Amino acid sequence: MSSQQKPWVVLPLAAVAFLSGCADECTGSIETTVLYAKPGPGGVGRATYVDVVNQPGLGIKKTLLYEGKEFGTFEHVLIINDRESRFAKNRSICFTTYHQEPAAADGDLNETDIPKITIEQ
Repeated sequence: MSSQQKPWVVLPLAAVAFLSGCADECTGSIETTVLYAKPGPGGVGRATYVDVVNQPGLGIKKTLLYEGKEFGTFEHVLIINDRESRFAKNRSICFTTYHQEPAAADGDLNETDIPKITIEQ
């Protein structure tokens, strides 16, 4: 990776406000808006940060940081462990079944309280 490439995928905050629904091809009972993604645990896949749209009890209110600067405060933040990088370029993710991931012992201390899940397909 060159020094100008960044491993994160970021949607501008202004664009996030307009992403309120899933794409037409999206199916599932839980709807989320993708905020950004970064390399997953151990460099495998992606950790996709989302704001849950229609299941408020699933995520938590959290102020997220990006490169040391405040990215924004969101009401229902959740991290999707995307080992196969299936969702890296999505604006929204819809799903029905998932399982909770255990808290990472070596994770970012600012993110230890954010729920982490893996989507089952």
